[in-house]
Amino acid sequence: MRLATGVLPAHPFGPPLVATISTDGSQVTLQWAAADDDWVSLGEHVGAFDVPDADALTGAELLARSPGVSDYLLEHLTVTQDGAACAGRVDLIDPLGEGARLVYDCAAPVTEVELTVSALTDLNASYRTVVSTEGSSAQTLFTADTATQPWDFTAGDGTSSALPLLVAAGALLLLGAVAGALWWRRSTARPTLQPEPVTGP
Repeated sequence: MRLATGVLPAHPFGPPLVATISTDGSQVTLQWAAADDDWVSLGEHVGAFDVPDADALTGAELLARSPGVSDYLLEHLTVTQDGAACAGRVDLIDPLGEGARLVYDCAAPVTEVELTVSALTDLNASYRTVVSTEGSSAQTLFTADTATQPWDFTAGDGTSSALPLLVAAGALLLLGAVAGALWWRRSTARPTLQPEPVTGP
């Protein structure tokens, strides 16, 4: 596995993860994005880097090819319509670009669903994700305690009806980030997804 090394920031206490949701008929698409270090944490958690011939591939390639990564995303990013889970599939895993794109097929045209976004909160409960409907500036915060929320695509901005926008939680999150950063630091080098630069002889 061709990976560079370096001390990377503690993202659970940094900016939130980001996801964008959209719908077309009975289909829902969720685009989920994370920082490189968060992808590394996910890959380590599911064993994506512990495979034969790993040295021949980049970290990003190993993540994209890993069944464990796809299974993890489908387990922690879910859509339910009227109590029934919408069948999901992973269309794209591009850690250095678009992130992960998941597509869900529901039984009927989608207006309201129940959305679960709990990726990485099992690794550290401080992870949180800001979700918005494609084309909308309104944002809703998903945390370990509010991982599942109703999502209404007909409500103008198309946001969760359970929580206000991210603004209301901003001050508390900032205080938590400062406090967490004081005690949660990494002292060892970890791999990144970027390949090491090739140097001349």
